[in-house]
Amino acid sequence: MFQYTRLEIVGKAFDGLIADGDLLSEMGGASRRTVDREVVNMIARCQRKDRSIVDVELHTVKLMVNRKVEDTLYIYQDISVRKRAEEEMQRAKEAAEASNRAKSEFLANMSHEIRTPMNGIIGMTDLALETQLSQEQREFLGMVKSSADSLLSLLNDILDFSKIEAGKLDFETIDFRLRETLDNTIRALGVQAQQKGLELACHVLPDVPDGLQGDPTRIRQIVVNLLGNAIKFTPEGEVVIQVEIQDESEDEAVLHFAVRDTGVGIPLEKQQLIFEAFTQTDSSTTRKYGGTGLGLAISSRLVNRMGGKIWVESEPDRGSTFHFTTRFQLQKLSCRKYAPLGAEALRGLPVLVVDDNAANRRILQEMLLAWQMNPELTESGPEALTILEQATTEGTPFSLILLDAQMPGMDGFSVVERIKQDARLAKSVVIMLTSGGFRGDAARCRELGIQGYLTKPIRRSDLLEAIHVVLGSQTGGEPSTSLVTLHSLRESRGRLRILLAEDNRINQVLAVRLLEKRGHEVAVVGNGEEALAALDIQAFDLILMDVQMPGMDGFQATAAIRKGEMKTGKHIPIIAMTAHAMLGDKERCLEAGMDEYLTKPIRPEQLSDLLKRYSLATSTEKVLL
Repeated sequence: MFQYTRLEIVGKAFDGLIADGDLLSEMGGASRRTVDREVVNMIARCQRKDRSIVDVELHTVKLMVNRKVEDTLYIYQDISVRKRAEEEMQRAKEAAEASNRAKSEFLANMSHEIRTPMNGIIGMTDLALETQLSQEQREFLGMVKSSADSLLSLLNDILDFSKIEAGKLDFETIDFRLRETLDNTIRALGVQAQQKGLELACHVLPDVPDGLQGDPTRIRQIVVNLLGNAIKFTPEGEVVIQVEIQDESEDEAVLHFAVRDTGVGIPLEKQQLIFEAFTQTDSSTTRKYGGTGLGLAISSRLVNRMGGKIWVESEPDRGSTFHFTTRFQLQKLSCRKYAPLGAEALRGLPVLVVDDNAANRRILQEMLLAWQMNPELTESGPEALTILEQATTEGTPFSLILLDAQMPGMDGFSVVERIKQDARLAKSVVIMLTSGGFRGDAARCRELGIQGYLTKPIRRSDLLEAIHVVLGSQTGGEPSTSLVTLHSLRESRGRLRILLAEDNRINQVLAVRLLEKRGHEVAVVGNGEEALAALDIQAFDLILMDVQMPGMDGFQATAAIRKGEMKTGKHIPIIAMTAHAMLGDKERCLEAGMDEYLTKPIRPEQLSDLLKRYSLATSTEKVLL
């Protein structure tokens, strides 16, 4: 090993033969340790006769004679091959890590560069579709929006799948309200369902706890994937998500989610394959439905990471039901049950629910019962008229009618026309519920004296607020004399003064139009310095802060604002608006002092839901002042 002959080493100081300088110090260290310990194992570098270096593993053992140490046995093992292999592995590991870093940086930059122009494309298309257009223009813009939405969905799927495969998809544990989360999620999918004439409903059983701890973003992602697929593969009928308790203890609950549709179904031999990446039931070049084949693969991995399982039950041409379970921690006892504010004023109120869809009737019934109202259900217009006449005759008329607009035979408007012909029945307040609004519906509602017009799927909070408004029970005031719609509810929730810090001209125009359409007042600046200057001149309720801006960026501006607030004791909400949507971007924004995080392209419904919370908070503060 060391290139010496026996005669060259016998009787010599061995350490000096195989080491000098620093290497000799290493060998000396081994000798000193041997004095104190019976056995020493160490990795060292030694020197051959020709001054070349050899890596060795050194073992020393004390030699005992009659329980006395007489000498020490040193055993040297050449580990040069192993050492070279370890070095190669380390170099390969470092190269792989460098490659992963480069890939992550590329994906982050690609995501940012694609999302920024897509924010303008999708947002401006949405705005254009709300203007007066010819049929041909509306058709062309609809195609643009559909293509842009597909591209964004593809981008999100690829980025999420890349993160999952790399083991870099983080999960958070925060407090959230299950029903509010699901209401907001299916609301975002309502337009797709309406365009196909589908009933879209959410049914959370009454005993399911509402205050949970977990990752609502991942739950929303799974639900969107499953509901989106159900809508895509259902030509007619309904799509319903149902949630029930599978298991519950004092501190946690396992919930069972089921997404049921009346669509095309899945053959038995394809039911396991669809959960694999890039796999679809129809992979032919002439397939009818689009998509990447990643949605279910992502959902499956998310469910597994959350300690649950996912499966499907389906028959061709008879629909499908996708099931998944996941475990949640429970919030403290007072926050677990669903208890909306203001529901006490409606206790015992008699309500007639008229809807031909059984799932919708049951969902509305459970909502009303949760608010301690007294609902009666019927599935048709003629039956509704009979029940109304009988209740009026018995002196127990219905104060409120929740009426489906689209029903076979006699539709909702026809029912109202018959009600208005009888002065005894016309005293009931009517809220019309529709799966797909049509031009002229609002005018027809006003003509018939209908007090409310809401589009499905209906969020619990929106329905409760609408009932309060039409009955005048919100503050004990007079019932509303104007038609109550989702838009009017939104307009009444509070006007915010918003500072928009955004350097991209297209994004400025888009954000201003979205905010002004929702009744808010907006001031625009192009970078962080201008934002600080604007705050010195005027007070704002909220800041929408782009992260990447020339000069002073969003992080620097936020730091300066928070530093100033340490002296004043005030706190202005700052919402990050960014095209950065990779791992850690959200955490970086929150750690920088921002309160919320929105990724571009900004979705109008997502922005509305977020601003709604701050509008309510601001309105409350103004009342208290």
